[in-house]
Amino acid sequence: MNPTPERKKSKRSKKAVAGITAGSLAVLLAGVAALDAYDVFPELPGILTTEPAIEVQDVLSPHAQGKDVPAPASALDDSAPVPTAIPDEVDKVLSDAKVKGFGIEIRDGLSDDILYAKNENKPRTPASVTKVLTGSAALLTIGGEKRLSTTTQFDPATSTVTLQGGGDSLLGAGESQPGAVNGHAGLATLAQQTAESLKSQNVAEVALDLDTSRYSGKDFSPGWERVDIAKGVITPIQPLMIDTGYVGSKDKEWRGRSEHPAKDAFAVFTKELKAAGITVSKDPQPADATDATGDEAKPTELAEVESATISEIVEYALVHSDNVVAEVLGNEVAIAQGEPGSLEAGPQAVLDALSDTVDLGQTHLEDTSGLSYDNQISPHDLTTILQASVVADDSLSDLIAAMPVGGLTGTLTDRFTKDRNAAGAVHAKTGTLSTVTSLAGGVLDADGRYLVFTLQIDDVDKDKILEARKTVDDIVAALAICGCR
Repeated sequence: MNPTPERKKSKRSKKAVAGITAGSLAVLLAGVAALDAYDVFPELPGILTTEPAIEVQDVLSPHAQGKDVPAPASALDDSAPVPTAIPDEVDKVLSDAKVKGFGIEIRDGLSDDILYAKNENKPRTPASVTKVLTGSAALLTIGGEKRLSTTTQFDPATSTVTLQGGGDSLLGAGESQPGAVNGHAGLATLAQQTAESLKSQNVAEVALDLDTSRYSGKDFSPGWERVDIAKGVITPIQPLMIDTGYVGSKDKEWRGRSEHPAKDAFAVFTKELKAAGITVSKDPQPADATDATGDEAKPTELAEVESATISEIVEYALVHSDNVVAEVLGNEVAIAQGEPGSLEAGPQAVLDALSDTVDLGQTHLEDTSGLSYDNQISPHDLTTILQASVVADDSLSDLIAAMPVGGLTGTLTDRFTKDRNAAGAVHAKTGTLSTVTSLAGGVLDADGRYLVFTLQIDDVDKDKILEARKTVDDIVAALAICGCR
């Protein structure tokens, strides 16, 4: 159905502003240098027929390079004309489509006017578009500039060093890499700093312990399949892991993930601490257990390494469509709201975090990555979040800029490549399961007007899913080329 003028607008960001500066749009349209997997890779075995259905883009490794995308000089000029003939363009694509039953909502990014709506209030299985909610909640509750810390503590009474997981799923095994997101904090650097601190206290021999108590409850959702660990789709969600739990050579196109990522990271830290000159044994000699006043000495922090910022981690989750990072962010959102960091608390915590900014209607989440078919989000609710991010003046404004760029990066690398208007102008999050395809994001039209959109369809025959995706892309490409007045 087409929009009606009297339709009530959704609740908007409490910190909404009238527009976006040219500088912020330059960030929005900047290309991302590193790429991840394609959204659909039909030649790989079992992609659209595997039971349970899996999301393809989460499995492959990066193997392409992005390009810089120029920002238009006008940025988001509120005087740019609002398209009025979008319904004609969208209906034309839908009439030719071989798959029917889409849920669609398209809005003007600045005014929030609804330009097209069809089945927009029906909740659907969103697949990885779920990560839009998770990323938004993380930006709002944790803050875009926040970092996650991995630390070591020393108890002189037992001469024990404890490695404490702090929620960084993108730890590197080697030295910290300040210019990276994956590997920004390195376990080798943490071990070296820990050794230096121990030596300054004349401690040369310690026992080691691992603390993963930051997260509680089950570390693997009952709605997931453990076979997907070997496929690289997911791993047990623990507050300490290297490279999101991937195992095997990074040169391989297809990698599985670990069954025990925290234990693997602990083993790497132990090796690096020994390499730094500290003896690790089961029964070390206790250090002096009293402080300068003669009181019993308490455990103290030895060293710390920090992750990339939450904004950068959200971008990694969206561009790479990484399920593990999204689930970790869900746990961290729960912690930021005073709830336990757990898979049980994460989904509701994400919804609670967004409730003051947007009205999420009938949205229901079973997880925060989109692996569950029981997640239910409507196009209207998704578009509400997108529009709120366009006018936000807080960390939520980073949301659309963090999404894959059409024809250039992440899960949109192979899409919109033949349309010069859409390539580089579309920022959107993909969602693909064997019977689901979704796309939600923003696009700058030919007249310089910024539009936000959500297109969803589920319960599609598996042999028609690529046709459904083509229809989605055709609609968004029509928006990019549209003057539509």
